[in-house]
Amino acid sequence: MTNNSDSPRTTVILPAYNAAGFLERAVRSVMAQTDPDFELVIVDDHSTDGTLDLARRLEEEFGNLTVIALPSNAGVSAARNAGLDAARGSWISFIDSDDQYLPAFLETMHAATAPDVDLVVGGRIVVQPDGTEMRNGSRALGEFDGAEACRLAMCDQLTPFPWDKLYRRELFSKVRFAEGAARFEDMAVNVILHSLSRRVRSIDTPVYRYYIMDASLTWGRVPTVADTTVAMNHLNEHLDQRFKEGKYGAAYDCMRSLVILLVAQSAIARGTGSPAAAATVSECRKDLGWRMLYRTLAVHKVIGAGAVLLKLTPSLYAYLYLRHIRAAYGVGKPQTASSEMPAAAPPATPASGSGID
Repeated sequence: MTNNSDSPRTTVILPAYNAAGFLERAVRSVMAQTDPDFELVIVDDHSTDGTLDLARRLEEEFGNLTVIALPSNAGVSAARNAGLDAARGSWISFIDSDDQYLPAFLETMHAATAPDVDLVVGGRIVVQPDGTEMRNGSRALGEFDGAEACRLAMCDQLTPFPWDKLYRRELFSKVRFAEGAARFEDMAVNVILHSLSRRVRSIDTPVYRYYIMDASLTWGRVPTVADTTVAMNHLNEHLDQRFKEGKYGAAYDCMRSLVILLVAQSAIARGTGSPAAAATVSECRKDLGWRMLYRTLAVHKVIGAGAVLLKLTPSLYAYLYLRHIRAAYGVGKPQTASSEMPAAAPPATPASGSGID
């Protein structure tokens, strides 16, 4: 069943780049929703593998599906923003091209809304490369005012992804995704959106199936701290100053520590012994100042301890991190710790694999 209304309740936005191998699976999971009052907008980011042709065929099949083709490869933020520009729904949700909605995603998320709830966070099922499934989601559950939700998001208690959430559309009139960001555009915009919300509700019901691949945990190249600049500048520009100081200052430093840890983890996962990876890890260690580490420990002992370990004993951090991703997600090969590489116990879930870089 589909909805052809000029004003659907929800607009689902699906950015796609070279996703011909799994796009149809994602689309059909949206079309199978128990709540039919939605439109799906696919934004093709100038794919080269037939993704656009497949999207056009699906557009002919489903009356509530619209395809937007970007004239050049612009990145995931630009693709999501193009979907927001075209959205007609009162609510917004996202899906990555290599994942799936569970059938009751929209029904479950809307059931958690209220007149003053602007953002809903759902649970998810993580599918490992061997097909094993595990259920997880945000650590913080319940209903919070926007300021508290912002603090929780900065402390990694609410997930940083866009695809496990339902947003009131008006939130995006004040901020969009940071175009040109190489990493962390999801985390940055979600922290801002939490701060702008009247109330946020977090539930543990799984609504999304997230597929882990090796590419979900690693990059095609070794990242650098500079890759975070655009997203972090965007966050600093749009996040009210009160969330960076005072009673929120430690949470803000926790987020900064987490971003640095995630960059180091991506470099580590790229391979022990790489000069570029070693350089990135060294840069990350320098950026972890002792005052920031102390404040991080005050609000999140795991992130703080991981950051301290990275700064003091990078080889041990690397060894523990590689063991963790192998055990928890079934990816990565066990490697011997090297004095050239850092080590740490990962504080957060793996980065979202959007398929767009």
